Amino acid sequence: MIVNSFKQIRWWNWAIPFLVVILGLLALLLVRDATTAILESADGEFEEVVLDPLATGYETYVTSTPTHLMIIENRDQRFVSAALLSLFVNEIGGTAVILPGELLITSESSIEETYNQGTIENFLTVLGSYLRIGFEGFSIINEDNIENYSLSVGPLTVSSPDPLRKFENGEPVVVYEAGEILLESSRVFEYLTWENESESAYNRWLRHKNFWENWILAIDAEKLLASGDLQKTDGLQRILRGISSGEFVMQNLDLLEFSEETEYLSVNEGFLASLILEMIPFPISPSSGERATVKIVDGVGGLDIPNIYVPRLVGAGAEIKVIGNADQFGVSESIVTYYDEADYDFADAFSNVLSGSVIVFEPLPESAVNISVVIGLSSVE
Repeated sequence: MIVNSFKQIRWWNWAIPFLVVILGLLALLLVRDATTAILESADGEFEEVVLDPLATGYETYVTSTPTHLMIIENRDQRFVSAALLSLFVNEIGGTAVILPGELLITSESSIEETYNQGTIENFLTVLGSYLRIGFEGFSIINEDNIENYSLSVGPLTVSSPDPLRKFENGEPVVVYEAGEILLESSRVFEYLTWENESESAYNRWLRHKNFWENWILAIDAEKLLASGDLQKTDGLQRILRGISSGEFVMQNLDLLEFSEETEYLSVNEGFLASLILEMIPFPISPSSGERATVKIVDGVGGLDIPNIYVPRLVGAGAEIKVIGNADQFGVSESIVTYYDEADYDFADAFSNVLSGSVIVFEPLPESAVNISVVIGLSSVE
């Protein structure tokens, strides 16, 4: 029996376990050699992570300011009204600015005309270029579902600077008196699309602005979620929850009326740039190449980078990706380093807003950011 049992054991029954052991030893040797190569290479050095925001070498990635463009359109997909919303720090509270349809955003077309003449992608690009920001999200609310949004609010008290009239048998009939109006959900769309014969573009914007201010504060995101009109993945949910959790500020616009064949509105570019920077201190680029991604570090120690230097760079076209400290403090001269010749204009613009800075070109095939900025003593005022 013993002989028969031995004969049944084939040679590969011994060979396979032996080969497994050999392969395992080879794998261990390969892992050891690879680890040694990584540790000994310049690219694979392990460095201690700096957690102290006051220490040299500390860096942190920047989260862009949450922004959302909310658009109301009619059944024919034509523009009615729009609001740009953003959140404060830690997403507690937020702010908004109402964009009038008559506002010129190119030399030839207004917001309303741009929206009605092209695709939504083109509209977002053109409007984003005008404002110099990108939109993290956008929502389009049409005539069919605006009532559902408003039902979560109930009757809304709004204010109109003008009485709103219509003509019946050639005679003017006042539908909405000037002043405070109790607006039912079923009449919201009618109110927003009302074209009063004598109402100026500016007063129409004031009427929309007052509506949005009261409407945004009253919208119940939870009720909209339950009704299915607001999706859980919709960025608008995040914005509305953030706004309802803290202070809400409705921004004003210093608008100027002028007429050609069509009545248009304009706004001072400097005023608008300051307003957008206040609303959105860390914007994203509206499209590729319109802002340069930037890392900015403190080369002095103890500088208020976010409040003093970031606004200057953002105003000059930066999209801030990283903030931190240089590898050592006591840097005498601010340095603006760019890695691709195509980004020289950005580097020059950044150098112009940082007194006493120099521009350095370091060609790199790949870089995490377009430009690195070290703030030195030369830029400390």
